[in-house]
Amino acid sequence: MRKKLVIIGAGHGISKAVAKKFGTEDYHIILIARRDEVLAEISEELEKQNISSQYFVADARDTDSMRDVFEQIWEEYQFVDTILYNVYNNKQVSIEEETADSITKDFKTNVAAAFTAIQLVLPDMEKHNTGTILLTGGGLALKPFPLFGSLSIGKAGLRSLAESLHIALKPKNIYVGTVTICGQVSEEDEKYNPTKIADLFWQLNTERADFEIQY
Repeated sequence: MRKKLVIIGAGHGISKAVAKKFGTEDYHIILIARRDEVLAEISEELEKQNISSQYFVADARDTDSMRDVFEQIWEEYQFVDTILYNVYNNKQVSIEEETADSITKDFKTNVAAAFTAIQLVLPDMEKHNTGTILLTGGGLALKPFPLFGSLSIGKAGLRSLAESLHIALKPKNIYVGTVTICGQVSEEDEKYNPTKIADLFWQLNTERADFEIQY
């Protein structure tokens, strides 16, 4: 039976490249994001490459919305093998200008919503004694930058979440991993282009070794 990959926060860039990589490896791709038009564009592009896909409109920060989407997915499929959380709030605001409320709001998007998605799929993965959870990390977790202060905190939190869950869930044969991307992603960049980053996510998915690839 064809395996399933759910991408939360699907868009042009890393998530589309991951969809193509996994799709060429015979995964069925399920896309989740807030913008219907973007999802439709990506799905159409995947279909042109003979990659099976479908999409759902939902906000990762809305627990009820995400629960409803996964209920629809589970009605159609017995099991989701892999998820990728690729949602973050990439705003440029100096840490000096942030407030506790603004950091808390961003933290919900950058970290807490990822944990919510994991909690939704975890019982089913535990039941099947397998599963893969992938998180898009960033170099700001290792070296914070004041102009992206809130995102630096978020990426550090996401990295900690990945490592903690990697250790906790390994005995249950559930793999948690992150690619910590230490550069600006661009189609034109020889190193930090989405296709090469997608290959790293595939490496995590297949090798299931350490919790992180720093790139």
